[in-house]
Amino acid sequence: MQQEKIILTENHHRSFSSTLQVVEQLLFEIKDQMVIPDQKCCYEIKKDIEVLQIENNLKVIETALLKICSLKNKYNTEKKIQSLRRVVDTKKTKIWETLHNSKSRRMKSYGEFAQKIGKEYDNDIDELMEITEKISF
Repeated sequence: MQQEKIILTENHHRSFSSTLQVVEQLLFEIKDQMVIPDQKCCYEIKKDIEVLQIENNLKVIETALLKICSLKNKYNTEKKIQSLRRVVDTKKTKIWETLHNSKSRRMKSYGEFAQKIGKEYDNDIDELMEITEKISF
C-alpha cells in the first residue's frame, strides 16, 4: 500500500528534515557505542548495560530507523547528500576552535594560568593544531 505524501510548508519541511537527520545520526551513534564501545586515550565507555538489554535496544533502534525512513517518505524529505570534503573541513574547523579556545590566555575565566608553564602549554596546543591541519582531501 502506497503511503500518502504530506506536504509541509517550506520552513516546516526544512525543520523536520533536519530533525530526522539529527535523530538518525544520534541513533547510529548509540548503536555504534553499544556494539563497539570506544576505548580511546582520553576516555572510554564502560559497558554497564547487560547483553540482553543491548540486544533489545538494538532492535528498538532498528525500529526507530525504519520509522525515520517511513517518515522521510511520508513527508517527502530528501536525502541530504553531504560532501566528505565538507564534513572533514567542518570537523577540522571545530577542532581548531576547540584547541584555540583552550590556549592559556583564553582560560583566564578559570583562574590565572601559571606563566612558567603557559608557553610550553600553548606550544603543545599549537603543535596539535598543526598536526590536525595536515588532514587533507
